[in-house]
Amino acid sequence: MTASPAARSRADAVRNERRLLEAAGRAFAEYGLDISVGQIVREAGLGKGTAFRCFPTKDDLVAAIASARLADLAASARELLQTDDPGAIYTFMRQAAELYSRDRGYAEAMSGRLAAHHQIRSAQRQLLDVAEQLVVRAQRAGVLREDLTAADLFTLQVGVCHAATRLGDLDAALWQRYLSLMFEVWLPAPGRVLPPPGPAG
Repeated sequence: MTASPAARSRADAVRNERRLLEAAGRAFAEYGLDISVGQIVREAGLGKGTAFRCFPTKDDLVAAIASARLADLAASARELLQTDDPGAIYTFMRQAAELYSRDRGYAEAMSGRLAAHHQIRSAQRQLLDVAEQLVVRAQRAGVLREDLTAADLFTLQVGVCHAATRLGDLDAALWQRYLSLMFEVWLPAPGRVLPPPGPAG
């Protein structure tokens, strides 16, 4: 049975969007967000009109990729919740740091104005929800200090990676060293209490 013109059109649109996202994901990861949509479109073998039908603005394209990265992290967190390791929060935060360090576009999106994009904020909330479950499990097992939240961990992890990559030009040994030092601070610390977190943004 031959597909209808409408069905073929929808299939073409899905295929074009996938090609665009794959090309943009590679380009942003390597070159950062300054790369032009025109360059990405050429890499994808598409026309600009096709690109803007999929994503009306460059911000929309960046947000789609960044939110997909966040969704992947959330999926990893869910997988770790199925393990018996109460210290899996440390494995998870190292995964998050690796993504931040190897994907320049993701790092720029998460530390710049696009972090406020509604699509990224939604994906972040979903990620924090599942990450908080890893945090609570680790705290109950006594391997993570009880006054930390998932939001604390991400803020600290991003800060460490951002500082290390600026100093070391994405030197993995550098951010891994600082991340390991930060993990030591996350261990239970009797007698040390943090000020309460501020209101949620």
